[in-house]
Amino acid sequence: MDVIFQAPAGQKLDTRYGPSTRLLVSATPPELLLAGEGAGPDLNRTLTLDPAVAEGVLHVSAMAASCDDDPANEYPACHVHQQDWGVPVRLTEGGADRLPLVLAGMDDEDA
Repeated sequence: MDVIFQAPAGQKLDTRYGPSTRLLVSATPPELLLAGEGAGPDLNRTLTLDPAVAEGVLHVSAMAASCDDDPANEYPACHVHQQDWGVPVRLTEGGADRLPLVLAGMDDEDA
């Protein structure tokens, strides 16, 4: 799973106080996820789904903080970008092996 985030023009990720991104992943039923659940700073995550659970819902919450990208600006304007998704999942033979979710920007991998 990849959460796509590109800071808007004129902004950059704000790392002054620690990681600028956060990703939280869970599932219903919880047994759907064998690995990859929980919280962390990376917007990319490898999920392992249980083939014995035919379908369910992935719950994904992503956040990124960005600020004005002008070092001369003593008090930059900062923004928090946040999105929550409920992604229905059905395990099928030959199904997609990548889940891109766009928080801001474009998914360059499909371009």
